Amino acid sequence: MCCNPMPCVDSFVITPINEQERGKINSLMATELILIRHGNAIRINGDYVHAPLTTLGQSQATLTGQYLAKKQQPIDGFYTSPIRRAQETAAIIGEALGLTAEIKPGVREVEGLEVPALAVVEFLSIFDFIEDYLDENAGKPIRWPVEGRVSQAITEILAAQSRQRIVVVAHSGVISAVLAWIFPEQRLKWWLTTVGNCSLTELRAEGNHFTLLSANQTQHIMPSEATTQAPDRAVQLTKKVVETVKQPAIALKNRS
Repeated sequence: MCCNPMPCVDSFVITPINEQERGKINSLMATELILIRHGNAIRINGDYVHAPLTTLGQSQATLTGQYLAKKQQPIDGFYTSPIRRAQETAAIIGEALGLTAEIKPGVREVEGLEVPALAVVEFLSIFDFIEDYLDENAGKPIRWPVEGRVSQAITEILAAQSRQRIVVVAHSGVISAVLAWIFPEQRLKWWLTTVGNCSLTELRAEGNHFTLLSANQTQHIMPSEATTQAPDRAVQLTKKVVETVKQPAIALKNRS
């Protein structure tokens, strides 16, 4: 249920698998889930919830839509977070694909009130029975701050679009939450990761088993237009809290 280890860094890239290997995956009729972070956005008087895309963000979304359209692989399900910057990104991508995204509230960005609860449960995960709960339920809906609602939303999407190709436009914190949920032993690494604007993170799902095909893929965006925008303040706080809580917890567990 885990992927290859990678260092804990703020941004990263996993090279996508080659087309021959992807063909083998398609022949298995597994579900392919493509997570896209929204394009570059600008805060309005410090407000990021209602932030629109910048001209650069619109261009990033256009390039992403063109890239997906050129692959000539049908998109069977198309979803977006209800937050403005994600909806605007999805609308531009949808123009290229001839699709309209369905709003999925469960993939909205991390909210401030979720952060304290997440800090508590992450510290408690030093206990084996809690860690076992996460391991046993990787890829299944869980009761957990942030990851719980995200896991429920993604599970619902996968159930509705089994053995199909799905695109979800969301946020950096949501993508971290998905990867932390699916690969629980690497939660710290994924929470400390920030993916780029309009980057692609691709997963293959077969039942409750997930394989990471690519992460933070931005080859479709010109280098001069690639950005990794700082996420919402609640996500930045989440990263700091998880790092502060989790690292001592891991050290304590290793000494026991």
